[in-house]
Amino acid sequence: MKLNPLTILALPLLLNCCVTYQARPISAEKTSADFAGRSLSDAGLRSFLVEQKAVSDSWTVDRLSLAAAYFHPDVALARAEAEEAAAATKTANMRPNPVFTFSPQYASFRAPAPTPWFFGPSLSIPIETAGKRSKRTEQALATAEAARWRVSARAWAARSRVRSAMLELHSARENIRLLETEQKLHDEAIKKLTAQMDAGDVSPFELTQARLMLNRTRLALQDAQRIAATGEARLASAVGIPLQALKSARLDFAAFYRLPDPGNSRRRALTQRADLMALLAEYAASESTLKLELAKQYPDINAMPGYDYNSGQNRWQLGINLPIPLNRNRGPIAQAEAKRITAEKKFLAQQATIQGELDIALAAYQASRAKATTAAQLSQEAIAASNTTKSMVEAGQVSALELTRRQIETSTANVSLLAAQLEAQTAAGALEDAMQATLK
Repeated sequence: MKLNPLTILALPLLLNCCVTYQARPISAEKTSADFAGRSLSDAGLRSFLVEQKAVSDSWTVDRLSLAAAYFHPDVALARAEAEEAAAATKTANMRPNPVFTFSPQYASFRAPAPTPWFFGPSLSIPIETAGKRSKRTEQALATAEAARWRVSARAWAARSRVRSAMLELHSARENIRLLETEQKLHDEAIKKLTAQMDAGDVSPFELTQARLMLNRTRLALQDAQRIAATGEARLASAVGIPLQALKSARLDFAAFYRLPDPGNSRRRALTQRADLMALLAEYAASESTLKLELAKQYPDINAMPGYDYNSGQNRWQLGINLPIPLNRNRGPIAQAEAKRITAEKKFLAQQATIQGELDIALAAYQASRAKATTAAQLSQEAIAASNTTKSMVEAGQVSALELTRRQIETSTANVSLLAAQLEAQTAAGALEDAMQATLK
């Protein structure tokens, strides 16, 4: 029995090489150990920082933010989702596979016949019309673009957490330094007041007030120490590394000593925010979806060439399968149109939300900058008064207790200045979050 050449040519289709499965098990113990082994000296991180042109010996807000973009699981998840969306473009661009059908039959003849076998191999070749494949690919590309923008948005969220944690840690450490100085001054003042009370120069009430001020300072110092203790852990969590990996890092808090002008923040916020660009890409994807559904009004064609061997006769066939589009795909078209309107409203709603966030952040930043300027002036006045009192003490015009009181006032003014600067830096962070860009 001889097989027809068409049958022989169809056989390799069944022997195509396929992608093989590769196991990738996950172990909770291994992933936990991998996290514990993370370090800021990681070779992959160093290469990433070199690519970003962020090579330095110290860890600024920007460098730690890049480390968070490299390590933090939220950003890693967004990258995985973006890769998944990118892989979907390959699926969208694929042509539909033809279908090979082979159904041999055997018939029992009473009379002699050339052969009792019947062979009927056929091939169904789908032909997409109206540019459906290009429109489907366009839709997948827009979806992948939205996923890439969401990676940027997650990376910015990671930076925001890093900045907030670094600012809290810096503020706590500075507060500890100032409050320790103030506590020593209160101790000194109490010693001098006690001596003067014993001599009958001051009343017990003044000594009691001094002790109350010392107690308040001690409590504030303990609060600052608590915040500093948890601040390092919070910063390590924001970066996505274990606390031990942060202990040896040289942190650079220089960014928190300046309050830059906001500049053209409104335009950047309303045109360049990553989450806004993601919604814009999603709108483009919804438009592509609508174009695809409109193209589906035109039916695809299935060309079906075939061959039939029957009782010694060779018969060739050419069939066409053409769906009749009675409903004109009206339902999916209406759904795609509604989805496009929803995507548009999401974009406009987010843009309006950003407008509000920006107005609030700008007002808070400008007010807090003015407050920090006033606090700096008051601190300078307190320093000047303390210096004047010191000269008067040296000249024998006032007692040493008066100088200690002026020094306490100076320390209190410095603590207030630090609080005002912290408030301004917090407002600056909120403004940067509204813009999703750094203040220069």
